[in-house]
Amino acid sequence: MPMHPIHRRYYAEDLVRLRRAGERWRQVASQRRGRVDPNPHQIDAVMFALKRIPQGGCILADEVGLGKTIEAGLVIAQLLAEGAERVLVVLPRPLLGQWQNELFTLFGIEAMEVASSSDLTGAGVFLVGREHAGGEKGFDQLRKAPPFDLCLIDEAHEDIAGLQRRFDRDGIYDPESPHARTAHRVREIIAASPVLLLTATPIQNSLSELWGLVQYVDPSGTLLGDKPTFDKVFCARDGRTVVVEQAEELKRRLNTVVQRTLRRQAQEFLDKPFVGRRAQLFEYTMSTAERALYDDVTDYLLRPRLYAFQGRSRQLLLLGFHRRMASSTAALAASLERVAERLRDMLGGERPDDDVFARDLEEEPEPDTQPDATDTHEPDATDAHDDPDPHAVRDELAAVEGFIARAHALPHDSKAASLVNAVRLVLDRPPDRRRMVIFTESLTTQDYLRRLLLDQTELRDEDITLFRGTNDSPRAAQALARWREEVGATLPPDRRPSPSVAARLALVHEFETASTVMIASEAGAKGLNLQVCDTVVNYDLPW
Repeated sequence: MPMHPIHRRYYAEDLVRLRRAGERWRQVASQRRGRVDPNPHQIDAVMFALKRIPQGGCILADEVGLGKTIEAGLVIAQLLAEGAERVLVVLPRPLLGQWQNELFTLFGIEAMEVASSSDLTGAGVFLVGREHAGGEKGFDQLRKAPPFDLCLIDEAHEDIAGLQRRFDRDGIYDPESPHARTAHRVREIIAASPVLLLTATPIQNSLSELWGLVQYVDPSGTLLGDKPTFDKVFCARDGRTVVVEQAEELKRRLNTVVQRTLRRQAQEFLDKPFVGRRAQLFEYTMSTAERALYDDVTDYLLRPRLYAFQGRSRQLLLLGFHRRMASSTAALAASLERVAERLRDMLGGERPDDDVFARDLEEEPEPDTQPDATDTHEPDATDAHDDPDPHAVRDELAAVEGFIARAHALPHDSKAASLVNAVRLVLDRPPDRRRMVIFTESLTTQDYLRRLLLDQTELRDEDITLFRGTNDSPRAAQALARWREEVGATLPPDRRPSPSVAARLALVHEFETASTVMIASEAGAKGLNLQVCDTVVNYDLPW
């Protein structure tokens, strides 16, 4: 049961006895102003962070769902109570609304969303999108601001630790790549301030990512050494695992700057333990026609000479295309249409643009998560394309158009039929246990699934919410108008979010209060509070 505020205050004051005389009031002030009952692992994380911040900072790496945002809020509240005046929070733009709301509702902290015209010279808690901070305009704005008492970076692994994204296909470091420029600019902005990094996944692909994170909280750079030294001493040959003989030494060093709690360690302390995860796999078998089309397209993509896929981006383009193939027949057909259009442009004498083609295959350019327009890749010699042989291009175009016709002629979608069966099972539950989120990587698949569920289940149009990177449909506009009337109107003017953030909040509000199913693109996998959801369906498993 929730702890009474008096008891919470008593235990917080009791912590004074465990601190040195110079730290006797630490943690107490944040407990006084907070509206949360922190769990033991969260108190441990807060105390760890408060101890490390004067020395340069630390990494809070609790597993997903253990409340890193609450830990960060307690740290910010405590620092403000001790006299700190300026805090900068750098985060993916889609998370701005969630952070602003939780800081205010849980800690009474009014945070300001940074825009290009914002004044950053005074006191306050400033929320800035990582893309804005790493872009040319935002970087110029932030580096002119006075130092901050704390710089906090949420989802730190996405750009800061993603070292592999800063190298070209030949393994050569590219300081002009968008990811490298973003990371360097963010680091320059926070160089004069202590840093608190939040991430549930400090390692995704290699140990190098962990080394990259530690550089931001170790001002001396001596904890793990430089990159070549770290690789030589700690990394196994595969780059993903640690040398067995050095495992304990690496753990000892990391424990000085990283605090991590696993869900199994925190389970016994939670008032509401995590709901048991019950997974069910719905398998399907392609029809003969589906398999033949998939195999033929795969053989086409494996040809050593393709005019539609060439230049330095060939492998990236092929990967994107395979992801669309794995999503749905509708997504495959749409991607093939783009390939055919590219080949027709070549026959018309136009020079192919790999960047535009890659964005077309990706389907979902999110304006809120893209680097500044000034941060574009300049073509070089490796971007060059061979002069096309018109006869070969026509033959390739004929093959692609044949695939398109076959995709449209398929009488049955085996994967979609399996989804319909799963949705029907969920809809047979009691009304309070029907809410479902379906994730897909393709906007074409998203629209296709909406039509499919309307045609083959009892769901009505108002029962389905679509969530994507750019929420500008008529339905999204209706949801936004309703949210502004029911929620936005109750907020003070200085706490009302920007239109793009408000649109995200509005669609979540619609899902919570009106609809039954949300079909979300990858944009919905980040920064949405979907705890009302009972079932999650991963429609695409491309890897």
